[in-house]
Amino acid sequence: MDVLLATGHFSLLFLIAGLIFPRLTLAVAWLFSGYPVNVLSDLFNFVLWLFLPRFLIAYYIYADVGMNNLWFWAYVATGLVGMFGESNVVHRRVIRRRTVTRNGDTVTTVEEEEV
Repeated sequence: MDVLLATGHFSLLFLIAGLIFPRLTLAVAWLFSGYPVNVLSDLFNFVLWLFLPRFLIAYYIYADVGMNNLWFWAYVATGLVGMFGESNVVHRRVIRRRTVTRNGDTVTTVEEEEV
């Protein structure tokens, strides 16, 4: 069981915060020289940080501890949910306007917009 929860060279705070705010966590780690040592180029690190930050952290965990780890699979699962989850949801906003004519009558118009 200890192998599944092993954090390797990562702090537990980094791993928990990375699940919620992955880009911010990586940026703070970079600012305070806590960025994980890896074999990826700086350009590739930046592109993955920009577009796929959870998968980047999952790669760091894989390079440090391996894939038989709960943290690795948590990052892969949240990355997939973030990529494919709820992408087809359309929110509709209804705007109702009430206008008053000169003779005192009120007219209500309803407009629907997709946001």
